[in-house]
Amino acid sequence: MAAKILLIEDEERLASYMQLWLEQVGYCCVWCSTGTAGLKKGIEWQPDLVILDLALPGMDGWEVCRRLRQESQVPIIMVTARGEEVDRVRGLKMGADDYVVKPFSLPELVARVEAVLRRAGSSGRDTIVTLFHMDRLDVDLEDHKVWVASKEVRLTPTEFRLLAYMIEHQGRLLTHRQILQAVWGPEYGDDIDSLRMFVRALRQKIEVPGVGEGAHPHYITTEYGVGYRFG
Repeated sequence: MAAKILLIEDEERLASYMQLWLEQVGYCCVWCSTGTAGLKKGIEWQPDLVILDLALPGMDGWEVCRRLRQESQVPIIMVTARGEEVDRVRGLKMGADDYVVKPFSLPELVARVEAVLRRAGSSGRDTIVTLFHMDRLDVDLEDHKVWVASKEVRLTPTEFRLLAYMIEHQGRLLTHRQILQAVWGPEYGDDIDSLRMFVRALRQKIEVPGVGEGAHPHYITTEYGVGYRFG
């Protein structure tokens, strides 16, 4: 069954090209031109992935993302003309799984859609250990739930896959490339900046308050110039 993709984009010409291209490669794509309509469709239709422009009339993409995240963990690819790191960081913190900056090629978009869907389809049910405990951190690798000091913490799908991969290799030094290829896919092996942003966002959610951004994180430590180590 074809994956369902919700496209929320106010530029009609661009949206028509994106929708046509996605349908030609086999996806079922529905287009909404406003944030309000896109949010309603996203809740009712339950797509497999959302491509979300940030500069929307009325309700902007930031608000759509925030409200979608209150309802589901559907993967979200944010699209914007702005490429500043502060916007990328804000998008990842709000729950986006990937970030595409205009102008982009349609083959690039399709590749990112395929990668995000592939990651979202990885349930982690082949993991031998399904319940993990370390100090204040508890993780259910089967049901994708995380608790810090007995309080449940909501992670995005990508954040959870990153955490699960690190847990599965606890104590080992994982290079940037190893993590990127395992969690994101082979085509993301050199995207170290994105990895750093996801690690930063993950630390803010699971680390001891005031420590996660400091020099000595409790769970995820940085091996400078090489990668990360968990535990």
